[in-house]
Amino acid sequence: MERSSEALLIEIGCEEIPARMIRAAALELGRIVARALDQAGLDHGATRTWGGARRLAVRVDDVPSREADREEVVLGPPAAAARGADGALSPAAAGFARKHGIDPAQLQVIEGDRGSYLGFRRQVAGQTLVQVLGRQLPQAVAAMSFPKTMRWGGGEPRWVRPVHWLVVLHGARVLPLELLGLRAGAESRGHRFLDDRPVRLEHPAGYVEVLEAAHVLVDSAARSGRIAAALKRAATELDGELIDDPELLAEVSELVEWPGVVTGRFDPGYLELPWELLTTTLRHHQKCFAARDDGGRLLPAFFAVANTDRDPAGHIRRGNEWVVGGRLEDARFFWREDRRLPLEALSPKLAGLVFHRRAGTYADKARRIGALAQELARGLGWDSAIVEACRRAAELSKNDLVSGTVGEFPELQGRVGGLLLEAEGAGETVARAVYEHYRPAGPGDELPRSPAGRIVSIADKLDTVAELLRAGERPSGSKDPLGLRRAGNGIVRILLDATWSITLDGLARLAGGDPATLQFLRERAEAVLRDSGFTVKEILAVTRPRVDAEEANGWPLPDISARLEALRRVRHREDFRHLVKLTERVDNIVAKNEATIRDIAESADRAAAVEPQAQAEQRLAGMLERHAAEMQSAAERKCYDDVVQSLSEFINPVERFFDDCLVIDPTRPQTTRRRYELLVGLMRLFTRYFDIRELAGEAEGSTQ
Repeated sequence: MERSSEALLIEIGCEEIPARMIRAAALELGRIVARALDQAGLDHGATRTWGGARRLAVRVDDVPSREADREEVVLGPPAAAARGADGALSPAAAGFARKHGIDPAQLQVIEGDRGSYLGFRRQVAGQTLVQVLGRQLPQAVAAMSFPKTMRWGGGEPRWVRPVHWLVVLHGARVLPLELLGLRAGAESRGHRFLDDRPVRLEHPAGYVEVLEAAHVLVDSAARSGRIAAALKRAATELDGELIDDPELLAEVSELVEWPGVVTGRFDPGYLELPWELLTTTLRHHQKCFAARDDGGRLLPAFFAVANTDRDPAGHIRRGNEWVVGGRLEDARFFWREDRRLPLEALSPKLAGLVFHRRAGTYADKARRIGALAQELARGLGWDSAIVEACRRAAELSKNDLVSGTVGEFPELQGRVGGLLLEAEGAGETVARAVYEHYRPAGPGDELPRSPAGRIVSIADKLDTVAELLRAGERPSGSKDPLGLRRAGNGIVRILLDATWSITLDGLARLAGGDPATLQFLRERAEAVLRDSGFTVKEILAVTRPRVDAEEANGWPLPDISARLEALRRVRHREDFRHLVKLTERVDNIVAKNEATIRDIAESADRAAAVEPQAQAEQRLAGMLERHAAEMQSAAERKCYDDVVQSLSEFINPVERFFDDCLVIDPTRPQTTRRRYELLVGLMRLFTRYFDIRELAGEAEGSTQ
């Protein structure tokens, strides 16, 4: 049977998929199809996926129409037991032939890895592409991972949204595949209201162009590009500059199939609102873009992305203006109401807001983080005015949770408090600290920039970690509903960015001294450092758990980071690889021979004359004494590159020592003891600042 290769297209058409799910779903569909082909041994070309509001599609190039025919070996009983003494087939061998419907004369002895067996060879026709896909796709597609699924009509399938059409084409041929209760055809659908008709697809190669003619841009990048260009033109027409928002652009490009941009306006009186309230109303609530003038002031206009490039009667514009105006009026109402009283007046209401059933209310939390912020600032030696500002900012940082504005705009918690304090003239230090104290809210979020903001952020996150761990909460696997990992990572990121002398041990003691708090902070520090590109072995080499498991807890994180950077700079050097190997050798001698050397030393004649040192031994002992002081001075100055360089200078002297000197010599007990003690001192120096034993086997520098 002839095998031909053509492009394969699968499109699943459905009702509108939530924007946040589209990209991942399209990629998953592509993986499912490619895996089905790969498992069948069907070599194929490149795979491309598309996702949009009403469809997911995948095209795979050069897919064979069927599997290749193959020879199959069928083994029966062992050859030794297949025939009797008279040469006749044994009952087992005869039964094997009957079972497979073959003439016993076709049986032959087949040699294999397991020995000799009676069996036969047969040709097996490869399955067709329809059979291959039908065997794997229905179940795999039905099981695609979505946060929520639904069932429709009277059918059994559950999927992200009801499915209305299915296209499966191999070249120009429709494959009669069934998925999600539908039988495949060649008809897709155009734009819901610009071109709502069946669209016949003749071949996978024309998929993108045919749907574009039906007012559907299936490519997400094409939709994003069209929207970005239209937004820029709209802002330029108002003599303004578009405020870039890549995340919003990515989201709205998944909401539309044939995008257009509509310019709307709002009452300039709403510009009295803080920038954050205005842009949040437009962005988060209405998914609209904003622009500013050449002075950086927000323009009283917005740009909405519609699922059409036509609005001849202005209905889309007026509808958006009506909704945006209402949302801005709500924002102005709550902002004005919240400004009637100082933010501090909301403090009593925090007693009615539970932080955690075992960790008290937000009033309790505010008092705790106020005390933590005060102690952190004092520990850094800041003057009393800054210390007091940190305490006050921390105690006020949660008050906006009971404000009307945050009730309407919960995504602005913290920032609203800072804006209210700024509006009432509370002082830049306090207002800025409250505004920034939730940062960083995630891996890509910016850090607090003001010193007081950093202190309040650390205090808030430290209280969250310590109190929730005490309450028995702990992240499990990928689940972290209370954001403990996020809080711990935020602390570590701030400390790494700062130059402060705050240590993990010091933080844990400030938060109550619970060992679980210290252990959690250590885990988060290691996780953040790994995310920064350092390997596990590099981190172990710097934190030296085999030398002193607790010592690194007393080092500031910037110090640990500086040690790691110094280590990274020499990882690929040839001399450093030699140093790692020499350290291993010294460690093996010291660790494995202590008892033997002690026994030899005890047999020494105390009255015997001291045996002279070999030149290599003298040189190494002198270097050890000199470099120990130099390395300590370099470490105190945080010059860890100098420490590593000093270590590297031991390579030749240590190699010469091992070449010229026998460490363990039962006939020379005093020399044995002296040389052993020299190696012990050398080992202490080699692991005092970096335990490069951890890098054995990794010295050539894998970063994975």
